[in-house]
Amino acid sequence: LGTGHIADRFYVKVPEARRSGFIGYVSLLAILGYILFGIIYFLFDDVFYQLFARNAEVLKSYKLYVLILSFAFVILNMYDSFYRIRFNIVSTLFFREIFLRLVMTAFVILIGLGLMSFDFMMDGVMWSYYFTILVLGLWYYYRFIHPTTFLSYWPDKTMFREMMAYFMVVFIGGGTTVLIARIDVLMIAGMMKNGLDWVAVYALGFFIVSIIEIPRRAISQISTPLIANAWHHNDIEYLDDVYKRSSINQLIVGGIIFMLIWISIDDLISVIPNSSLYSACKVVVLWVGIGKIIGMVTGLSGEIILQSKYYLTNILSTVVLVVLIALFNYLFIPVLGIEGAAIGTAMAVFFYNLYKVVFLQVKLKMQPFSWDMFKVLFAGLLLYLPFIFWPNSTGSWFTVFLFIALKSMIYIALTVPILYKMKVSKEMNTLINKGLGILQSLLGNKQG
Repeated sequence: LGTGHIADRFYVKVPEARRSGFIGYVSLLAILGYILFGIIYFLFDDVFYQLFARNAEVLKSYKLYVLILSFAFVILNMYDSFYRIRFNIVSTLFFREIFLRLVMTAFVILIGLGLMSFDFMMDGVMWSYYFTILVLGLWYYYRFIHPTTFLSYWPDKTMFREMMAYFMVVFIGGGTTVLIARIDVLMIAGMMKNGLDWVAVYALGFFIVSIIEIPRRAISQISTPLIANAWHHNDIEYLDDVYKRSSINQLIVGGIIFMLIWISIDDLISVIPNSSLYSACKVVVLWVGIGKIIGMVTGLSGEIILQSKYYLTNILSTVVLVVLIALFNYLFIPVLGIEGAAIGTAMAVFFYNLYKVVFLQVKLKMQPFSWDMFKVLFAGLLLYLPFIFWPNSTGSWFTVFLFIALKSMIYIALTVPILYKMKVSKEMNTLINKGLGILQSLLGNKQG
């Protein structure tokens, strides 16, 4: 029901004494949303499974997991928002982006080695999510609820009408956001022969390149309440500054991560069992990665629009994005297969982000681009050229990972100093200066 966005937008508008009660109110909305989903799921699940006529029985055997994991996703999204409005994103970021990914990776390796069954992995995934919920819940209670006086909260008529209007729009946007993340996979499964096999290949490429977005999500998490507060005080100058700084920093971090993946993509694929079957995921990494970089270049445009009075525009644009992805995939998948799905998704993302940039330029006279961005792109591509001629590694897993580590260290060692000298990011230079200062201090103490 869009409760995370409701918390982001309205938390600053609630009297401080009743903010704990507001958290409880939003939690009830989230639980209500899950109950409604459960009812709809049981009534209409056959309609969904008809999309996968060839593989419906396999999917139906895991029907219960949909409800169990959906509840976990609802609670984790709720925690994301609650920690975010308290300006504490490290906890949820660690568990969602690092801990759960490591658990999944360990399970997949165990399956690949024949030491674990798929059903046991599904149980393990479920329990890892609920372990995360337990830890984050206890930590939130200890840090933010336990020391405060809990006062119940119910919005007045004006606030309630505003919240419900925002909820209706965000509800539509939330559904389309889920579709954006999954529609290419759904269409591959439904349109291609041996669709689930190709989904596995596509999902691998998507999973590899999804690492690029981790810094973007972290920046979004901490910036969203700040943006909401800036809109609350109509501080356009601050919004423009956040917009520009987020764009260049996301490009630097996302671009470096993408290049580290791309220079070692053949090595990464080579260590996968039956790697010849997964070689096609390379084109997915390329095109989906380009789409994600495009999204990062446009900074926090979506967050700025969503927290403004123009939030309806952001939601409508996501609906258009779903239509574009579906259209491009429908045209390209029959011709190019999973590469067509990746190209279609990248094209749709480009037009979607272009629209948001143009909208902010027209309405607020702000845009994220600067010459520093072109410097970053030029440096990144120029430094990639030597790695084109680097031979792929062969041999054991250890040898391959040693090659990957070596190439990564060389690329970072070349890129970071050049970007530092070009002074493209104040935040990056400040961080490096602090690091150099600490290093000099340690060396000085050691010599003393």
